[in-house]
Amino acid sequence: MSTAPAPSTLFDEIATLFASAPSPASILEFRPSRSSIDRANRLLELNRENALDQASRSELEQFEQAELLMRLVKARIRVNQSKERPPR
Repeated sequence: MSTAPAPSTLFDEIATLFASAPSPASILEFRPSRSSIDRANRLLELNRENALDQASRSELEQFEQAELLMRLVKARIRVNQSKERPPR
């Protein structure tokens, strides 16, 4: 029986952000913590060295999914903001 991997720290940071009912500006300003960035960089380094075990591979995939989610959310906020601005 396999269990799902624990959520990455980045997913936890994103969950904390959204739980705070942030403004669109706060979401656009969101950046991962230094420790999340360092962990993602370490996983990418291990991946380049072909040295990831299954748990680390799953963790790297979660970082990639979290990054994609935030890119999509930020892109949609920017589109909505551009629709709200009056034409010049």
